[in-house]
Amino acid sequence: MKNFQINLLLLIIFSSNLGFGQETITSQDLQKVIGDWEGSLTYLDYQTNKPFTMPANLIVTQGKNENRLVLNNIYPDEPKSNGAYKIKIAKNGHLLNKHVVTSRKIVDDGVLRIETEHRGRDNKKRVNIRYTYLIDENIFAIRKEVQFEKIGIWIKRSEFNYKRKT
Repeated sequence: MKNFQINLLLLIIFSSNLGFGQETITSQDLQKVIGDWEGSLTYLDYQTNKPFTMPANLIVTQGKNENRLVLNNIYPDEPKSNGAYKIKIAKNGHLLNKHVVTSRKIVDDGVLRIETEHRGRDNKKRVNIRYTYLIDENIFAIRKEVQFEKIGIWIKRSEFNYKRKT
């Protein structure tokens, strides 16, 4: 009986960390992102341990269905790095790009902030990874933060900051 109670308690604790009761997002949350954007990418260069910023533009189009967007990155100073990737919302709205949605909030001046978290690798080490998306009619940002197990603090790895082209 004691083992059953311990297993049940562990199941409850473990289940809560897997995202039961997690936040939900919808395709409407991402519709404001469709369009042409200009801005910058700032990332932490692990060799120098300093941030590096470069111009970055973005064209966002609707994907194959309402839950998908295609993001075409354009780097004016490094065109060989140009590329596209997709943003996909799971049908139940609990995942964004297969990562658990941990927060969905309206913050300053009506800006929507969506956060996801997952385990992954950064600089060849296991880390927790958090993506923060800031979405409004005229701003769009994607921030990636990593948390190394031994350090315990979140480090900003990269951030795209865009303003809508006029």
